[in-house]
Amino acid sequence: MAGGERIPGTPRYRHHLLKNPGTEPFFPNFLLKEWIAGAIFLTAFMLWIVFNPVPLGSKANPDDTSFIPVPDWYFLFLYQLLKYYPGSAIVFGTVLVPLAASLILIFTPWLDVKKARHPYKRPLATGGMVLVTFLTIWLTNEAWIQHKAELASSGGGAVTTALPKVPKIPKSQIHLIDTNMPGYQVFESTCATCHGSSGEGVIGPPIYAIGKYWNEKQLTDFVTKGGGGMPAKGGLTNAKQLQEVLDWLSKQKG
Repeated sequence: MAGGERIPGTPRYRHHLLKNPGTEPFFPNFLLKEWIAGAIFLTAFMLWIVFNPVPLGSKANPDDTSFIPVPDWYFLFLYQLLKYYPGSAIVFGTVLVPLAASLILIFTPWLDVKKARHPYKRPLATGGMVLVTFLTIWLTNEAWIQHKAELASSGGGAVTTALPKVPKIPKSQIHLIDTNMPGYQVFESTCATCHGSSGEGVIGPPIYAIGKYWNEKQLTDFVTKGGGGMPAKGGLTNAKQLQEVLDWLSKQKG
């Protein structure tokens, strides 16, 4: 410190109390800078979320056995890490590896006591950080790639084994459209026994707005295979009648 000048950022009322004027106090100088940087990042992150909202997935359905669970993106690297410890070795991935990483992070101030700040002068700390960053990005990417492959092999996760839960409302509030289509005539003489003449649900679930929840392909796959107590093809043996019903149901969006 040349000419007795004050260190930038050092409070004047504490400057004369410093035993070593060549250093900067942690509180409040350094900590205040960290708080400001954190506040800027948090504000930017919240604005990003506000203007780029993440859509919610489908509602939880215990009858859907084709659903492939996956954690949020910031936990994907841990999710992927567990895949490398199958069976009884899972304790390494769930306990030992995270514990070792946490302990190293906690004791870093005592393990790395060098005063130099330049990354080139701290090869162990710099190398460790680069390695951790690379592994986190790589494991996250691997988890996402494998998850997409699993969805593709299971039909894209679009076909479920149960009808989506259409809200049950009074029959008087249901207004079906295109009831002059041949599909409605077939529906009324067959499917209405379980689902009601207005699709309000009797023995079977409500389907008056099924077209709002499922597209034509999803509906066709489910009805063709059957499930949830409904026989394959809804019990229809005539392919033309089945297609007429599907065409009509896909138009019902509530």
